[in-house]
Amino acid sequence: MALRRGQPAGPTNDQEIEDFIYDALDLFPGASDVEVRCDGGRASLMGAVSQKRLKRDIGEIAWAIPGISDVQNNITIVPRRRSRAQSRDTEPSSVVAARKPA
Repeated sequence: MALRRGQPAGPTNDQEIEDFIYDALDLFPGASDVEVRCDGGRASLMGAVSQKRLKRDIGEIAWAIPGISDVQNNITIVPRRRSRAQSRDTEPSSVVAARKPA
C-alpha cells in the first residue's frame, strides 16, 4: 500500500501515518467508525467495531508501520444490534397457559 501511495519507505510523519492507516481501514468492512490520531510516533485508535478480530487486525496494521513506537488500541467491541423486525420474528410467540378443567 505504501508503494501505491508513492511512499516506498513507508509514511514518514504523523499525518502520513494517519492517512496510511485510514487507507488501510478502507479495506476492512466495519472499520469506518475507527478514528486514528498520531503524535510523535504514537498512534491512538478509537471508535467501535463489531468483532474482536477486527480490533486486533487494526492494531496490528498500526504496529507494522515503520516509525510507530506505541499503539493505544482503544477500539471497543460492540456487537451488531438486530433490527426490531428481526427481533420480532425470532421471539417465541406468547404461549397461553392452558388451565386444567375443574
